[in-house]
Amino acid sequence: MITSMDKKQKEVFREKLMAERGQIAGEMLSHGGVLERGAQSHFRDLEERAASISDQWVDDKIAGHDGNLLEKIDLALERIEAGTYGICISCGGEIPAARLEVKPSVSLCVGCQSLKEPR
Repeated sequence: MITSMDKKQKEVFREKLMAERGQIAGEMLSHGGVLERGAQSHFRDLEERAASISDQWVDDKIAGHDGNLLEKIDLALERIEAGTYGICISCGGEIPAARLEVKPSVSLCVGCQSLKEPR
């Protein structure tokens, strides 16, 4: 298991997670604004208003996805601190280092992830 991950390896993954967290937090700021009530009154026509509402809906969806990813990153950082990083939260098996390199916030091994995904 990766429980024997040394301090240097843990620090490398912590830095990757923190960098990803910073990037996503910045993206959330650019997509997370809420359309103010009554702000639509300045639109010239219904088409312009509809486009604005559609843009807001997309921004809300992106911000929601980013929020979920931030939560996964925070949980991964907690697992590093607890010494359980790299261990599948479902089966307790090892998550290969190559998988963690690609997606440091992952919490499931490949087998458990494939069982979770719809077919």
